[in-house]
Amino acid sequence: MGQPWSRTARLLALLGIICALILGFWYFSGIISPVVIAAILAYVLHPAVDFLTAKTKVSHQVGVVIVYVISLLLIAALLAWLTPELIHQTRILISEVEKLQIFYADFISKPVVVFGETVYPDQYLPPLSADTSDFMAPVFENVGTIVEIVTKNFLATLIILVSTYYFLADGHRIQPLVERLAPKDYREDIHFLYEQLRHVWADYLRSQLVFMFVVGLVDSIVWLAIGLPGAIILGFLTGLTSFVHEIGAIVSGILSVLAALIGGSNFLTMSNFWFAVLVFVLYMILTGIKNIWIRPIVVGRHVHLHAGVVFVVVIAALIFHGALAAFLVVPVLVSLLVVGRYLRRRILGLPPFPPSQDPSQYFTLSE
Repeated sequence: MGQPWSRTARLLALLGIICALILGFWYFSGIISPVVIAAILAYVLHPAVDFLTAKTKVSHQVGVVIVYVISLLLIAALLAWLTPELIHQTRILISEVEKLQIFYADFISKPVVVFGETVYPDQYLPPLSADTSDFMAPVFENVGTIVEIVTKNFLATLIILVSTYYFLADGHRIQPLVERLAPKDYREDIHFLYEQLRHVWADYLRSQLVFMFVVGLVDSIVWLAIGLPGAIILGFLTGLTSFVHEIGAIVSGILSVLAALIGGSNFLTMSNFWFAVLVFVLYMILTGIKNIWIRPIVVGRHVHLHAGVVFVVVIAALIFHGALAAFLVVPVLVSLLVVGRYLRRRILGLPPFPPSQDPSQYFTLSE
């Protein structure tokens, strides 16, 4: 069996493991985001698997396959429904852009009288080329970069699809595995910590559903008030994409402005162009209200954080690390606070958790 390791040997082994983990995270940093997204999707779909297995008595593996296949079919159906409409809207947009080019060329070709002085706009404003190849030239020049981006996105999507399935199929084995890695005297602590962290993430995801509904409702009401075509669909599409922060905001904003530019208002007497400007301004105002006021309050109340803290950490994560970090920063912060409080109590020699604490009360501050 050999002699037990000395204290120095154990410390060196621990440092080696920590260094190996850091090196592994650095080396595989490119796939961390897809794997995290897959874990979140599996977490969201897992209740459906539990419901199916409880109601139909099918095995867990069969339930995973059914839920996974149905989810893929729903995504495929959504894409099949959206793609023809997107192609149609793109063609209309190209037509509108051509009209704007004609309007711009006509505007700069005519002199304008300003305070009695005649100004020729074409002396100050550049002409727009009508040759489509001029617009496509940058695309062909960067075709290598485009192919690389498409390839990376394809591989990331593949990782998400495969990882989501395996998380659904075998994710329930992670908790017992982690508990077995801990010494026997601390397995009860690990189990209670796991339950607390599970409630943290469940509360956060619940807050996202509430936020999405509120955003969809508010935007739908505003768009109906100004007569935007497809107001309810666009409003709830904004709510559906709002959890992806700037990506969702850009996509839903572009679609709303395009709807205004193409369809105009149902009852406001203004040109399509100025109506699109109105929609853009209102969308920017609504986005500011959602991010500064609604999101921090809704999320903060669900995870028991001050709204100001939620706002600061989300904006900081968005600026420095992008949309995925902004989505994850709040539950990660709360999880670290929960684990940090446990470590503090252990270091001070206190009971690891307050007496009679329920795992859902992960922010009970009493000693």
